[in-house]
Amino acid sequence: MSFDADPRHVETARRVTAAVLGKASITDCETVGTVQLLVSELVTNAIVHGNADSVGLQLTCDDLGEVLIKVDDHSSGSPEVREPCADDEGGRGMQLVTYFASEWGRKGTSTWCTLHVGSAAA
Repeated sequence: MSFDADPRHVETARRVTAAVLGKASITDCETVGTVQLLVSELVTNAIVHGNADSVGLQLTCDDLGEVLIKVDDHSSGSPEVREPCADDEGGRGMQLVTYFASEWGRKGTSTWCTLHVGSAAA
């Protein structure tokens, strides 16, 4: 899906994520919440740090329970894992992605991460 680079669309991305996971029979609340968190962080980074009017989101689930999240911010820059001060209001998004995702990276203008959530049929 593609949407305007507007912070109000982060919630839309979270709702779409829950729907896609549900169609893949991934309904465990903790798992859905973790995937939604990763989507939120990557989409927020794309909106805040990208340089385009739109953001692309691709979410895929395979039969082995691997979820791939890909967010295109149309930017040549790469996200950084920062070490914010305790009173900083932001700067922790990529720390969360690093902690919860199996792996993450950057390809072209997209930041991606994977998360193993177990068999979709389980």
